[in-house]
Amino acid sequence: MFGKKAMIFTRARDTVSFFVGLILAAYGLIPILFAMKIIKFNLPGFLLNLPVTVMVWVVAAVGLYVLIDGVIEPPMHIFHWLLIIGGVIFMVIGLIPILYSFKVVPFTLPIKDIIVFQGIVAAEGLMLAIAGLTMH
Repeated sequence: MFGKKAMIFTRARDTVSFFVGLILAAYGLIPILFAMKIIKFNLPGFLLNLPVTVMVWVVAAVGLYVLIDGVIEPPMHIFHWLLIIGGVIFMVIGLIPILYSFKVVPFTLPIKDIIVFQGIVAAEGLMLAIAGLTMH
């Protein structure tokens, strides 16, 4: 703006993070907006009927991706620590039920609703999309 050229998508990682983030945000937000009757279309049934056990793995894997994206982000960048902290939190939310299923930890999170996991995936996606648009 004001005569400066934007530096959006300065690296391939930014572009990949942005588009992966958009896909994940759409996957999480569309069912939530449909349930709230804000939009009149939804995702295909095979995507909506994923069991919570699969969604836990998705949340953990995307949390790791957010964490890695944060570590790669330049340390003085505004999203560096936000992505690292968010990635760790999301990864732990996904890992606790996985570790519980393998009897590694004696407790699990009381989350059984797929909508909660879709909300978490949407938040992860939005973090990646926003970080992909930032200037370096």
